[in-house]
Amino acid sequence: MKKEQSLVCGHNILTMAFVFLYGTGTVCAQGNNSRLGGDDSGVTSLSERLLKVEKHSDAFNVFLNMHASYQERFNGDEEGGSFKGRQLRLEMKGTFDDHWSYRLRYRLNRPGEQQDDNFSNNIDFMQVNYKVNDHWRLTAGKKELSLGGFEFDYNPIQVIEYSDFVNGLAEFHVGAQVAFTPVKGHDLQLEVFNANNNSLGKAYPGADLKGSKHPLGTTFNWTGDMLGGKLQTLWAYTYMHEASRTDTHYLMLGQKLNLKRWQWFVDYYAAWENADRHGLVSSETGGVARNVNYNSVISELHYQPASHWNCFVKGGVETASMRNDATFKNYRTSYTYQAAVQWIPDLSQDAKISLAYVGKKVDYKEACGLKDYNTDRIELSLIYRIKLY
Repeated sequence: MKKEQSLVCGHNILTMAFVFLYGTGTVCAQGNNSRLGGDDSGVTSLSERLLKVEKHSDAFNVFLNMHASYQERFNGDEEGGSFKGRQLRLEMKGTFDDHWSYRLRYRLNRPGEQQDDNFSNNIDFMQVNYKVNDHWRLTAGKKELSLGGFEFDYNPIQVIEYSDFVNGLAEFHVGAQVAFTPVKGHDLQLEVFNANNNSLGKAYPGADLKGSKHPLGTTFNWTGDMLGGKLQTLWAYTYMHEASRTDTHYLMLGQKLNLKRWQWFVDYYAAWENADRHGLVSSETGGVARNVNYNSVISELHYQPASHWNCFVKGGVETASMRNDATFKNYRTSYTYQAAVQWIPDLSQDAKISLAYVGKKVDYKEACGLKDYNTDRIELSLIYRIKLY
């Protein structure tokens, strides 16, 4: 009976996806988390198509980023099937002239919470950018940190499931950045930002921490584009000081190979946290874990067998450890594995219907007393970045 219900639900969402895609007939471009979100030049908006009015300015553009899915889960307490509104984010961005630009993105599918930096946590971006010349750029406001790794840089609607490492990052912070392009294809970025959007009491409830007078962080990023775009890098080191004897270090190294029909990236992530900023170890050991290490290797391979089709496989190995606790030192290893087939109805759009298998296996060291587990699901998704105006 469960299988029959799942097939009916899967047929329903596929039908809805077809109607939505062809009923609107809109166009969208690639979008990501970095800078202005991808190249949208030459993209016709929904308003232009419906009103038959040509836009003559790039000063105001509106996008709706959405990811809706039907999930059939086979393990654990959530076994069963249901529809999920995974992502819904409204985005506005524009360029006024050769120097000034801006970007705003707001989440619509969760209740907002006012943070101590006076921004709602639903605001991803509220940034202003100034291009000094072809070599120097300045950015200020709330923005995504310039961390490394290609999984991290994806627009969230494009991700079926993040690694544990990226899923635990608090990536949107208030700060300022200076970027320098010494030669074409290589960017060096330095940013300073609030290490926490909230107070220590909210970030680390119950922990006895003495706050810093200057709870700031800094990131240094190298973005490389070599061999005519065939080889790309996203490397970054981040340091954050939140409280006395409470520092966080991230090393995130992404490298990507781009060929005509194949794209392959390998990301390496490492974190050294005096207090468990990610929160994963704390959620399994109780309280705020101290002296925590995380290490991850994530790889994703894409292949386009035909013009309207994309297939990908993704895998990862991740470890977590409390380095000064014998019981929880190197206590956790997780394995993630995904495979998907995606149909792209119109190559001028960033719209696809995706059928994916998502699996995860978590092994614990016997001494820690935690029980191994695994999860599996099939997910049928409609992923669409709609240019409204």
